Amino acid sequence: MSTRCTISYDANDYHLYEECFDSDNVYLDLDGGRWAASLSSELIDWRKGEDTTRPSLHLRIDVTLWRTIIEGWLKSERAKESDLDHVSKEINFDGLNALFSSMKKPKQDSGKDDEV
Repeated sequence: MSTRCTISYDANDYHLYEECFDSDNVYLDLDGGRWAASLSSELIDWRKGEDTTRPSLHLRIDVTLWRTIIEGWLKSERAKESDLDHVSKEINFDGLNALFSSMKKPKQDSGKDDEV
């Protein structure tokens, strides 16, 4: 019998759940290839994993932190712009060069001759 209570689930990507008797945390299992992670710890040996072709990650997240993350996301401009998901951003170099040129201050003549 499982003690997991699913909050959100996708069979190919993730499982967000809570443990029935744990009111302090939520749990997020990421499975598949649409995420990446890095750790700065020499104590973890990733080579001991069973399946290196399909990575998985299990996170226990304090519920207060999780709420803060979600609330921050919902307030962000990025959350409101789903039409920009997976769209490559283009840089207008001509526009940037014009902006930088307009910011350059002309060198002012101090009126004094250079001393030799």
